Amino acid sequence: MMVSLDFLKKSELFIDLNDNQLENILRHSSVKSFPEGETIFNQGENADYLYVLIDGLVDLSLKDKEDIGFMTSKIEKEASVFGTPSLMEPPVYNVSARCLKPTKALAIEAKYLKNSIETDPHMGIKIMKRLASIYFNRLNELRAGVLNLFKVYKFKTL
Repeated sequence: MMVSLDFLKKSELFIDLNDNQLENILRHSSVKSFPEGETIFNQGENADYLYVLIDGLVDLSLKDKEDIGFMTSKIEKEASVFGTPSLMEPPVYNVSARCLKPTKALAIEAKYLKNSIETDPHMGIKIMKRLASIYFNRLNELRAGVLNLFKVYKFKTL
């Protein structure tokens, strides 16, 4: 399966990039298929790939020392990115990603992307601004979920 430039332009991370930059990213990418229940990556593993969801549903969960997953979020919108620690230091996944249904994702080589960010500062600034926005939005969603959980708990204990 080939992924088009138009698909990549839908991605919240790459929306500001030009066609040449997107074509280069696609040359360093491949489409991966995962069955339901498969883990794409585990928390603590080296983050070698950034993923863009093509189709499916991915659960991102933070594990504690007892391997109990908590503070999860779902990636289900087409062209959403996950595995973003691949662009940061240290490049280690900070959550685990597991498929809740059959999933296809574009896997982008993180080494290529980081090198591009360093050699093309304009591209780097655009990507890093979008990356900060993605993190901020996900943090706000998580905060809202935690607040809602406390409200439900408080209501049940009254």
